[in-house]
Amino acid sequence: MKYLNIALAQINPTVGDIEGNLSKILKILEKTEDKAHIVVFPELALTGYPLEDLLLRRDFLKAVRDYIQRLTEASSQFKVPFLVGAPSYEEGKVYNSALLFYRGELLAIYHKRFLPQYGVFEEKRYFAEGSDFLLFSLEGIKIGVSICEDIWFPTGLERVYSLLGAQILISINASPYAYGKFSFKENFLRARAEDNQAYVVYVNLVGGQDDLVFDGRSMVISPRGRIVARAKAFEEDLLIVSLDTAEVENVRLLEPRLKEERVDLEVKPIIISAERALAQAESRIEDSPSEEAEIYSALKLALKDYVEKNGFKGVILGLSGGIDSALTLVLAVDSLGQERVKALFMPSEFTSFESKEDAKVLAQNLGIELLEIPITEIFRSFRVELSQRLSYEDFTVAEENLQARIRANLLFYLSNREGYLVLSTSNKSEAATGYGTIYGDIAGGFAPLKDIYKTWVYRLARYRNSLKPVIPERIFTKPPSAELRPGQTDQETLPPYEVLDEILRLHLEEGLTLEEMVARGLDEGVIKKVLWMIKVSEYKRRQAPVGPKITGRALGRDYHLPITSGFYFYR
Repeated sequence: MKYLNIALAQINPTVGDIEGNLSKILKILEKTEDKAHIVVFPELALTGYPLEDLLLRRDFLKAVRDYIQRLTEASSQFKVPFLVGAPSYEEGKVYNSALLFYRGELLAIYHKRFLPQYGVFEEKRYFAEGSDFLLFSLEGIKIGVSICEDIWFPTGLERVYSLLGAQILISINASPYAYGKFSFKENFLRARAEDNQAYVVYVNLVGGQDDLVFDGRSMVISPRGRIVARAKAFEEDLLIVSLDTAEVENVRLLEPRLKEERVDLEVKPIIISAERALAQAESRIEDSPSEEAEIYSALKLALKDYVEKNGFKGVILGLSGGIDSALTLVLAVDSLGQERVKALFMPSEFTSFESKEDAKVLAQNLGIELLEIPITEIFRSFRVELSQRLSYEDFTVAEENLQARIRANLLFYLSNREGYLVLSTSNKSEAATGYGTIYGDIAGGFAPLKDIYKTWVYRLARYRNSLKPVIPERIFTKPPSAELRPGQTDQETLPPYEVLDEILRLHLEEGLTLEEMVARGLDEGVIKKVLWMIKVSEYKRRQAPVGPKITGRALGRDYHLPITSGFYFYR
């Protein structure tokens, strides 16, 4: 039996920390050189992804080139060839590349051919398209290399490699997470393996990077479309898999579909002479988490990496006794530990006794100190001063928003004093409709729930309580309220969240028109109100903090409207 041990190095790089990323790569090579015939790292593993306008800096590109040289020299220490994603700069063009190293040499460079320019991707802004191939032979087995988007085209690069005799197709990726994307991705990768009658080795990044989360879940798929191995979700992992190439030969003999096709192209594979007898590896298939567990894990990773990669001591947030701040607090403690989380309760004359009690119980359940600074007198002093100077006596939305801005000032004061990051507790339903105070409750350095609909806030909180009940039951059952005036509830301004979230989902993620939503049975007047709120709130969204993309279309990088616009979503 002829088998090849491939190590899938699912690492969590930090964008721009090339020294730290190089150190991760070298540590993996030390662990694997006596266990694997080849080690594969993800797309842009050396630099992190996405690099954005760092790629327009000559000093950054020079640093990358210097580190590639260091990696080339370091490769002489190892007996194993390895593949690493990195930018390369040639003749005034920047490429998204895969670099093949072995024994002190940079043997080959492959440049990504298909550059995505949609959604969160802006690769055509920075990279030039490649036109070459990378086909090499290791232990007598032909292997073809592609990068992320390349494999999405069914008659593309992988087909060429297979027709040229490749038995293993390696795809290195920086594929960000979105809810529901993984099952689709796994299915199309299985189709690629079956169509090309070859193993597909998919290696993905893991980690949080600003508004993106990379879920990892690197995998290997057999020529028959069977999952051979799958790495962990939302964690660094090292997966070593033994691939039996006899399975490729059997499939191609029994179903000789590839013989019917020809490729008018000559690509000479690079021959790597590295005959080594290694023990066969035990493959494993990590379970896929439930929907709620998956999203909660994504949020935890996004928050943890944002705090740690940006050097914050911890986080601080305003705890109101409502569901959004409750879930944000629990998420923060789960991500960072109770010693790195501070909660501030800022009651006013409109804060209910129930909210105060619920906030205290939640903090006690989590084992954290609850700081309390009432804003009643601060708010009153503002009103007295404004009344004397401007003759304002009535109570309007301006007075409501003033309370939120007082609270934001207190949070940012403590942030400055303590070096803690302020977390905004705003959710997607609020952000989409502008239901929040700019420079008030919207303000923060990071918004963990930014892409979580309100109905999903409840769902995730229930999920977390199923693991260990820490959120008081009353927080789930009482009507949601900003408590900025007597008797206030969210539903005075917004439709019921079940209705609102469905309208938002259909508009944002499916792109449905007013007429199409009405045909789905939704009330025309309610839809028009929501669409109007979306239109006039873009200026708020532009000034909101960054938060992790979870859904298929997040507000911000995925969805942004002109602030000044005469177009309406209805006539």
